Amino acid sequence: MTISVELIGILAKRGRIEMIRTLKAFPDKDFTINELARTAGVPTMTAWRATKELKKVGFVKTRKVGNATSVCITDDHEKLRTLRLVPETDPQRAAAILFAKKLGQYSWIEECRLYGNIGRGEHAPGEDVDIAVVYSDDAITVDEARAQAAVLAAEIKSESNVSVVPLFISGKEMARRGGLAAELRDREVILRR
Repeated sequence: MTISVELIGILAKRGRIEMIRTLKAFPDKDFTINELARTAGVPTMTAWRATKELKKVGFVKTRKVGNATSVCITDDHEKLRTLRLVPETDPQRAAAILFAKKLGQYSWIEECRLYGNIGRGEHAPGEDVDIAVVYSDDAITVDEARAQAAVLAAEIKSESNVSVVPLFISGKEMARRGGLAAELRDREVILRR
């Protein structure tokens, strides 16, 4: 499967990749054009033009809701397969995934979740990456976990110039009902044992 020259031309324009990434991150959500523009971090007029182009090639669906236009990612499996060929162009997200992958080498890690602006898909270029690191407090102390993660975060910073800021929470604390655990529970998991 290849990406057509027409699609490359569309995706090369400003804001298109950001919109596709946003729609892929929220596959069950219908956005108004204004919501999509805000979430993707693109100007509203760019979102309007991009929606028309992406609809023409079948990557988004639209419908009228009152005076607004609702946009969502296509449910066409062939089009979705093509979208998977589009490389991840978000340096923060790539850094988060790399950090979690490297952290996964340690037996004390239980999971990593994105939170903050990146977890909501509202981050801007240059922002820090907030990652909740759930660790087994039976296997390691929080200070030891922080020290090991700091080494990996420094590696990521030198490789990608993206700062990863881990927040540590024990597995026992994550199992509790309220507080921080409740807020983190609905965030995207990028590593799980």
